[in-house]
Amino acid sequence: MDSALALEIEQVSRQKALEEEALRGESAVRQFYAGTTALITGGTGFIGKQLIEKLLRSCDVKRLYILARSKKGLSMEERLQLQFKDPVYDNLRSQQPDFARKVIPVEGDISELGVGLNDEDRMKLEQEANVIFHVAATTRFEEPLKKATFINVRGTREILELAKCCKNLRCFVHVSTAFFNATKTKINHTIEEKFYESPIPPEVMIQLAETVEECRLNAITADLIRDWPNTYCFTKAIAEDVVRTMGKALPVAIVRPPAVACTLNEPTPGWLDMSSVIGPSGILLSATLGVTHVVLMGDIMIALAPVDYVNNTVLATAWETDKRFKNNEKESKIYNISNSRCTLEKNLLCDVLHHPNTKQYATPKAVWYCYGFDTGSDVVFWLSTWLLHYIPAYVADFVFNVTSMKRPEGIKSFVKMYEKIYKMSMLYGYFLRNQWNFVDDNTVAMLNQMSKTDRILFNFDISKIDWPHYMLIWCIGLRKFIVKDGLKDSEYGMKKQRWLKIAHISFYTLFFGVVFSLLYLACRIFMSVI
Repeated sequence: MDSALALEIEQVSRQKALEEEALRGESAVRQFYAGTTALITGGTGFIGKQLIEKLLRSCDVKRLYILARSKKGLSMEERLQLQFKDPVYDNLRSQQPDFARKVIPVEGDISELGVGLNDEDRMKLEQEANVIFHVAATTRFEEPLKKATFINVRGTREILELAKCCKNLRCFVHVSTAFFNATKTKINHTIEEKFYESPIPPEVMIQLAETVEECRLNAITADLIRDWPNTYCFTKAIAEDVVRTMGKALPVAIVRPPAVACTLNEPTPGWLDMSSVIGPSGILLSATLGVTHVVLMGDIMIALAPVDYVNNTVLATAWETDKRFKNNEKESKIYNISNSRCTLEKNLLCDVLHHPNTKQYATPKAVWYCYGFDTGSDVVFWLSTWLLHYIPAYVADFVFNVTSMKRPEGIKSFVKMYEKIYKMSMLYGYFLRNQWNFVDDNTVAMLNQMSKTDRILFNFDISKIDWPHYMLIWCIGLRKFIVKDGLKDSEYGMKKQRWLKIAHISFYTLFFGVVFSLLYLACRIFMSVI
């Protein structure tokens, strides 16, 4: 059996045994969700897809309403049908072939007033929705401020207006981000589980977005966001203030996940989709393909969490919020998924590439020898990018252009590919070189009060994760769901790496030989002129 497939089967078997044992016990969380009707915004995104799957597979919900809009020529129904073909739903489909009957798409747009609902759908949701998961957001760091405000700030206001009208609302969970307050002045400071002052009053920001022309708003964006690194973090910080002010009389809670990566266990190890292949997943993917060899990263502990652990936190939060509200504890609570318990050591990405065990999971589709290092220096990163990325890219493009050799699938130009990688590295470099310390007392307290059964079925105890093992799961997940090499021919992948290592050494030996020869010749010419 292929080593990568064996690793996946081992992880599946381990989790299945735990769940089978847990199902013999009583689950307060499952009981909370039994027969409920939930509304999910952002259900077509990375977190939303797995949240839908978990609710249907483990929670016996009555109905799920998914707020969605037509996109790229597809109706919301067609988009949802296409989404259900994603491998994340394979296990669910085998257990509940007709699971889709519980899922009802609702035409809407989180960026529109009233979230784009018609009167009939709005009335239906007001009557039926018991739990609302507000996951929708634009996570693009370079999103124009107008669009980011409409989606992240005004969208939160509008969905809370809907929540206020729901007759039988038991909980509203707002999914924020641990980096909502990751400002320059708070680097190396503590981020607590509390509300912070908004950078600008939400209604003022919304009015600016609604009344000021986009070109003018873009021109003043840098002055508006000031201490915040991008429009995403800035608008998520304002959105939390919307929740604070509008959620005072509602059973409201906020979950702040860090960077979200592939599943560890549920519904299958290593699952992720193309929308998640940015940030850490993009870095690891390009490294395991032999594309990226230098990472812009400082001496920090990276805040990271598997998506199934994030959604288990979200699901448990709704349960606890309902319980607290019934006990007349009506203060909104915030739950940080903390880097004090989900730390990925600084050199672990590079250690994984060089670890002997990793080599046996090498993909046969790698385009070059897999090696790498990290640096926190802009200068070193720029020089290394030219030496290890751009120069080989120009050589490769030249060779492919003048010969009949076939380019690797999906790569039209190596130079343009590295330009995109460099841009992404600079965008994420701010978060990979700076540290914030997230307090997670509320999250730990919630975990500790859960039953043994619930701690297995809705596990989010990140402190127990074996991170080197998780990195291997991440690698095979990238192979299976992104590279799509079928988790086979790993032995060939290992042999290919040995050949590529020889080619790598030969290329740079020749390259430096030519460079030094030219420098020597230039010096000789210069000396002769003098």
